[in-house]
Amino acid sequence: MVDEPLTDLGLAVLLLNSVDLLEDPSDRMASDLVWWRRALRRHGHASLARAQRDEDLSMLQALRATIRTVFECGEDDEARAVLNVALLYADAVVQVAPDGLAVSGGLRGRLLFAVAQHVAAHGVARLGVCASDPCRCAYVDGTRGGTRRYCCTLCNDRAAARAYRRRRGETGS
Repeated sequence: MVDEPLTDLGLAVLLLNSVDLLEDPSDRMASDLVWWRRALRRHGHASLARAQRDEDLSMLQALRATIRTVFECGEDDEARAVLNVALLYADAVVQVAPDGLAVSGGLRGRLLFAVAQHVAAHGVARLGVCASDPCRCAYVDGTRGGTRRYCCTLCNDRAAARAYRRRRGETGS
């Protein structure tokens, strides 16, 4: 089954979440791109999955680390500085296309540009890392009030259950 194709920002989050501390192994791209290719196909990017080469592994791991840094930035200025340097090294060149802006630099340029567009429009406040320990999966907060704290319903439920047990234990019941 193929979901609705992810946007480039969605692909950046997917790449970040190739490290999931609740999975075994936690790094799904530690030694190959099997998981990444499968995930790209599942999320509507079959041609992009076919274009991935084993030689891209170290570049994707480095890109993942750079994007993770942006998601963990506390300040917009810090995120902009990281992104500007990363876009420069990705040889990303933005051009005006008939349907909006386009960027060169392959997948690295596309994903960095998508994150950069989001940061330029919304800052880093809407980029998040799951608050449910030990999960560190990333998400983009699309809630009206900007109140999202968890990557998924499972993590939200797990944190609520933990808080409930903690409260129950504190009251002696």
